[in-house]
Amino acid sequence: MINEASLFVFPAIFGLKTTLIYNMIGIIISMAGGLLIQKLNMQRFINQDLLKFKSSNKIKENNKNKQEPFKKLLKYFWLDGFAITKSIFPYVVLGVAIGAIIHGFVPENLVNKYLSIDSWWVIPFATLLGVPLYANSMSIIPIMEVLVNKGVPLGSVLAFMTSTVTLSIPQALILKKIMKWQLLVLFFGITIVGIMIMGYVFNYFL
Repeated sequence: MINEASLFVFPAIFGLKTTLIYNMIGIIISMAGGLLIQKLNMQRFINQDLLKFKSSNKIKENNKNKQEPFKKLLKYFWLDGFAITKSIFPYVVLGVAIGAIIHGFVPENLVNKYLSIDSWWVIPFATLLGVPLYANSMSIIPIMEVLVNKGVPLGSVLAFMTSTVTLSIPQALILKKIMKWQLLVLFFGITIVGIMIMGYVFNYFL
């Protein structure tokens, strides 16, 4: 929820107060979600192969406590990093491609029409509507500004924007390579609930 757009672009468009409240809600949700994931010991559902990179201490231990030259350490870290990137990259490409295709088929008037409705179900709808899409925070800011200027409630717009940026089918494909479905479902569940809480706060309490 917290990114470069919410820190540097939000104040110019939505004001400092909105930016601070949005980021504070994001921080609280992130902390609560992190504590819950830690409490449930969900780290066991992370792909362990991605955690097997070599630290400098591990390399030193394997080398009978002798300090490796910097060039050799750099080679170790480069190879580990490249191996992780190589395993994830196809999912990144596939995710972005699927997101781009879906994004091109979603009519703009559909978003404007339904997000403008003043009803309790609009926040969950806005959150779920953003899931199939894929966009970065900077590219979706102009869309948010247009929707707000057309009278769409700010909470509904923020829910849609945050869901599009932080949750998406393409992102799920990428994360599935890193984590097992148990952790993925919990992550999406926490984020969806957090986004909806944020949307209700802006629509009905601010």
